Formats: sequence, structure tokens, C-alpha cells
Amino acid sequence: MPVFAPPKYGSERTLVIPPCLAELLERHLESHDNERVFPALSGGPLLTTDFHTYYWSPGRGGAEARAGRYAREAMKPV
Repeated sequence: MPVFAPPKYGSERTLVIPPCLAELLERHLESHDNERVFPALSGGPLLTTDFHTYYWSPGRGGAEARAGRYAREAMKPV
């Protein structure tokens, strides 16, 4: 996994997760070719500036399908 910036103040941490979550995470990562758990539509990292516009708002309120550079299927509101 690429490192975008070193951690601040030596803040590297080990995250301990239960085996059931580890299994789900492994299956999820095997389901796509990207090394990221949740890649952006472009395949790169999710940027906080894009997350609300391209993911949260459409998922929360629903969105019509669209074609072109930012193509997506229609989404029902959650």
C-alpha cells in the first residue's frame, strides 16, 4: 500500500479486528483488483473533498444514472 504522507507525531498504530471482520475484509479485497478497501471510482484513494459529492450524497438521497466520465448506475436512497 502506498504511503501518502508519514504519520504525524509517530502515530502509527496496530488495528486489532475480530476474526469475523478479518474474514469479511479478506473476501471484500478479493472481490476487486484494487489494493484499497474502498477505492474511488477512478481507482485511486477516496478524497474527503470528493466523498460527499460523489458517494455520500448520492447514496443518502439517491441519484439518477449518468454516463460519461463520472458514469454510474442509478442509486436508490438509503
